Amino acid sequence: MKYKIGLIIIIGVILTSFIYFHTTEDKLNVLALGDGISTGMTIYHVEGYDYNEYLTEALNEENNLGNFYRYFNEVDETAHNLVTKINNNITSIDKKIQLKQAIKEADIITISLGMDELNNYAKKNTLGSTKINGFLNKYEEVINILRRLNDKKIYSIGLYQSQLINQAKITKINEELKKIAEKYKIEFINIEEITEHKDFFLQKNNYYVNYKGQEFIYNKIKETRDKNTMIIV
Repeated sequence: MKYKIGLIIIIGVILTSFIYFHTTEDKLNVLALGDGISTGMTIYHVEGYDYNEYLTEALNEENNLGNFYRYFNEVDETAHNLVTKINNNITSIDKKIQLKQAIKEADIITISLGMDELNNYAKKNTLGSTKINGFLNKYEEVINILRRLNDKKIYSIGLYQSQLINQAKITKINEELKKIAEKYKIEFINIEEITEHKDFFLQKNNYYVNYKGQEFIYNKIKETRDKNTMIIV
């Protein structure tokens, strides 16, 4: 009898472990990188619901969400600063994981850079080719590092027009970002048309979008995922 009970316990432990590790491995870890667009920053200097949260909420509803690493993105992030953060392998503010480990463990990485950096620069300077090319070079350095550490899905969020950056410049920058994406086999998410939706913005002179705009960005990511994987998330 004792033998049978012991055998049942052992089998139960093995089955529980198998089920746990199997279901855990199937879940997707998400890493959010980038500037104020990625944090849901608003004109009120308060972070609202962002596209990463729409994504992880959808994954969670499908019981498909593993870890959500969300403490490495920040308002006014620059491409240069993100390179430094990765090279220094900083620890998240909740002290749970270092950045390189989060990059390696992520099944999905989203990255949004340029809106804060280029608009902040344009507030005080003429946004010319020198600054734009400098940004693009550092952006490619970021993507190169990410791709060396991670061979899974990376989504690069494009830029859109603002009061300080005209459509011609935005289109040219996005063309270059798309080339970088193609070079490193990552997904480029073009969101230039976001400015056609006036209800996404609370003020004309502020480029931060509201929750509707953030949902728009998420839906663009979702469209790409659905097209490439035929999995609805």
